[in-house]
Amino acid sequence: MSAETTPRHAALIDPAADGPVSDSRKAADIRPLRSDDVEGLALLAQELLAFYGLPARNQRSYMAHIMATELFERESNLKVLVAETSAGLRGFIAYTEVFALASCQRSFFIQDLFVTRRARTSGVGGALMAELVRQAEECGVEQIDWTADPWNEKATAFYEKLGPLLKSEKILYRLAGTALRRSMQEQKL
Repeated sequence: MSAETTPRHAALIDPAADGPVSDSRKAADIRPLRSDDVEGLALLAQELLAFYGLPARNQRSYMAHIMATELFERESNLKVLVAETSAGLRGFIAYTEVFALASCQRSFFIQDLFVTRRARTSGVGGALMAELVRQAEECGVEQIDWTADPWNEKATAFYEKLGPLLKSEKILYRLAGTALRRSMQEQKL
């Protein structure tokens, strides 16, 4: 295996233990998504949708096909790290690298951080964040941004343990589906 494909065994912060996890208690191998992982990623995506109470609009096989196309056949700015244990994929973090115009620096924006229900207190989330922080340092990225749902107290508690965070009272807006199509039609006036 090359250095790029070798699984990482990062020291990490375990949100359940309030501190570093020793190598003997490694949560998971953290590595970049491979094309043969898309079936497992699709399963994780379906579990993420269920966590939020949203229906999966597509069958897992179709999701895997679209993920493979978008992530491996087209040029995509989305990067995905996965957490793998002997039981399979247990989590992922999907992020993009952007140029933060106002601060004139490169930034990572986390689209999703998800860990399966069974792995949530095992340090997998901390391992994923630790690897993202390591990659940010390696790439000269000085800022990582993400959003969290205020009702998700476990997630916000996890994020609070990462250290000082810039918080805002910003509102996230999203145009999607029918509203997006209606907005596009209205803009053509």
